[in-house]
Amino acid sequence: MNASSEDDAVREDAAESSFQRPLWPSLLLPLLAAACVRIAVAIAFSGTDPAGDERAYLLLGERWRLEGTYEGIWAPGYPALIAVLGGLLGDTSTAALRGLQVALGLWNVAWIAALAAIIGGRRGGACAAWIAALYLPLAGFAGLLYSEPLHLALFTPALALLAAASRRSGAASLRAAAGAGVLLGLAALVRESSLLFVPILGLWLARNGAAGGASRASLALTMVACSLATILPWTLRNAAVHGQLVPIAISTGGSAHVGLNAHDVNYDLAGLGGAPARAPGALRAAIRGPAPEPWSAESEGAPAARARANVTQGLRYAARHPVFFLRSRVVELVDLLSPLSFPVRSLRLASPGPPLGGAGARLAFAACAVLMVPALLLLALRGWWAMEASAAHRGLLLSVSGVVVLSALVNGMSRYRLPALPLLIGFAALALIGTQADDGKTRRRAATVIGAGLLLLWVPSIEGVQQTLSALR
Repeated sequence: MNASSEDDAVREDAAESSFQRPLWPSLLLPLLAAACVRIAVAIAFSGTDPAGDERAYLLLGERWRLEGTYEGIWAPGYPALIAVLGGLLGDTSTAALRGLQVALGLWNVAWIAALAAIIGGRRGGACAAWIAALYLPLAGFAGLLYSEPLHLALFTPALALLAAASRRSGAASLRAAAGAGVLLGLAALVRESSLLFVPILGLWLARNGAAGGASRASLALTMVACSLATILPWTLRNAAVHGQLVPIAISTGGSAHVGLNAHDVNYDLAGLGGAPARAPGALRAAIRGPAPEPWSAESEGAPAARARANVTQGLRYAARHPVFFLRSRVVELVDLLSPLSFPVRSLRLASPGPPLGGAGARLAFAACAVLMVPALLLLALRGWWAMEASAAHRGLLLSVSGVVVLSALVNGMSRYRLPALPLLIGFAALALIGTQADDGKTRRRAATVIGAGLLLLWVPSIEGVQQTLSALR
């Protein structure tokens, strides 16, 4: 065993000894705070009319319940939940769904704390619970009818199992890998893009799985196989319905038409700046430069064939206009990392009631939410760079963040960064309560480059943030 491996072992033993004391007593107060924040947000939005994707999800679920078939372009998980609630509760299902969003939020806080405890011990888990409880860009989803809370409820435990698999050995690590695979498969059935995480996290596990017992390769293969087995029934159903291979959904066609095209769509800024296909911001427009003529979406043929044709057209468009493609990808990263969030967007577009009914309350919520985004990212960067943590867990954050960035290069928006949020919160907690690492200097250069990149990418968002806050006054 080399010196770095010995250091990692010492760190993991220290974290494990810190984790021996039960975590749950430390979670009671942050979970109470999380419940208060999320219930308040849910009450505020309970009287608003679902709009955009919220309305589409409700319609898909209701149609599935009434007709027994699903014809949506998105992954089936969230519409299936809506259909089940509708069948059980009838007209009260939307109110029940809002209550379930609150419950899922509390579940996610608890699992974020568990993940952070694996990374940094019991104190890290308790600190992460407080961050997750009060982090408004996450808590705000309790009032919205989006699939993100359900997705995180599956994805976060998967991350916790993977983080544990890097410390356990033998049968325990094999069970953790299998459980993580099943959860990743279920998460992909809620949000199709989660399928991208499976091979990358499989490679991470092949490198970082605990030695002893099952080999690292067998751990990775077990995780990937369990993920694929979980989605296989739906894939077979799609083959029968669409007549071709569709692993989960056909939403990539719509994403390609929006993202791999001349349109400048930023969903966080919906309703600002006039034309829907032109987001506001002089600097972001300068970065994108002049756009070529857009291409039109395929209008003939079966839905799956049209989706595939749109992806092909989008890729060809990018190949024909490489300079514009690269410049517009920078703007997609700007949108991904924007201090804005969908809860802030919904505050602006909807008319929430008390306790967010007044302009002052809405503006205060939005301003705090905007400030929390860069604060969390910079804290997480410091935790990754400067504090004691295992190399495997640092690599897990890089792997998940890399997939998030990759998936956002087609069409970036703040919602797409949520899969990285549990690990970001865990490392932010480490920055607040962790121990300074002796080898932090070796990561300082990478952290400096990443931090400088974040600051540069936030600058083009300033105008959109200003317009958003002005609209809330």
